[in-house]
Amino acid sequence: MSSENAVETLQQSLIALLRQNNRSGRIVVAVDALDPAAAADFARAFEEGVAVEGTAVFHVALADGALGVRERLIAPFRAGEPFGSGDVAPADAILVVSGRFLHAAEVRGLWNFSIWLESNPPIGAPRPELPDAEKQYLRTVRPRAAASVIVENSDPAHPVQVFGDFC
Repeated sequence: MSSENAVETLQQSLIALLRQNNRSGRIVVAVDALDPAAAADFARAFEEGVAVEGTAVFHVALADGALGVRERLIAPFRAGEPFGSGDVAPADAILVVSGRFLHAAEVRGLWNFSIWLESNPPIGAPRPELPDAEKQYLRTVRPRAAASVIVENSDPAHPVQVFGDFC
């Protein structure tokens, strides 16, 4: 039995999935959730897992609909130029971007790998009403279908990968 905790085990599994198709270079990973704080927390744990493997890793939390993210963040990162707070990524690096609405059509193609975090209320608890923008995002963008990986994150100490089979 492993001494690792659930978060570390899941992060290692997600990093292995990422590495199946992205072995080297400047790689961009999106962590998308309706709760931007949950996305940032999960992204930081992912960042720690990547750092353990010895890869340079950076994290940027985006505000909703971050305008100019391609020009201000992604293009300079991939080109090895200053990005974000002035960092310059080495030839092999990972940029983890967290926030809401990261599977929207305008930004979906920027990520090499994406994680959709969902969170459900405890069994028996009422489901809160979502704001209209979030309902529309879920209905029209369908982040569950767009993401590389789905993670059920209701209990952040015990996140679980969900397999969204559509057959």
